Amino acid sequence: MWRGKTFLPARFAFCYPALLAAAFCWLLAAGVGPTLAVAADPRETVALAVDEIIGVLTDPKLAGEENREARYGRVVVLVENFFDFEEISMRTLGPRWRELDTEKRQLFIGLFKQYLERNYVDQVDSYSGEQVVVGDQEIREDRRGNLFARVATDFVMNDQAVPVNYRMREKKGRWVVYDVDIEGVSLVRNFRSQFEPYSFDELIRRMEESIASGRELDSQS
Repeated sequence: MWRGKTFLPARFAFCYPALLAAAFCWLLAAGVGPTLAVAADPRETVALAVDEIIGVLTDPKLAGEENREARYGRVVVLVENFFDFEEISMRTLGPRWRELDTEKRQLFIGLFKQYLERNYVDQVDSYSGEQVVVGDQEIREDRRGNLFARVATDFVMNDQAVPVNYRMREKKGRWVVYDVDIEGVSLVRNFRSQFEPYSFDELIRRMEESIASGRELDSQS
């Protein structure tokens, strides 16, 4: 994880967009249907995602170290269907995104997902019965007719509620997440501030080394 500016405490990792992976092709093969794609509104989308992820983590058929890979894969599939990684990548790189050609954009999207998977998906087994309470939603329309939403949730652990807001947009008939605020800290803004010191080529090099070594990106030489 990021040294000194970690976005996501490991104990919260199981239900946040850090549960990432490059697994589009698993949507059918993994045996979990894309339920989230037919959710009627943003709040329902979030509620379904939370229920299905927790359902995987508490499924006795997937319990135990021997089922860890299957458990991990199921969570990855659900999260992959829940987040718009192209939008997240674009917002994370900010103005630099416009300077990249299609090949470099796809390279960054793939590495960013792998990096986040390496740092956070491995934490799914830290789940120990915490609850996620889905609250209200706000929907707005921009001048171009695009729909955006904010869904408020509370992550409840040891009688303490951590506020988590999911920023969403409607895309191709379904609601997907493009940012998450955890106690006022934005995933996109956090990672943008971490990436800014590096040129694109240097950032790619560091991400590749981090993925290969399992070490924090900031610890790479």
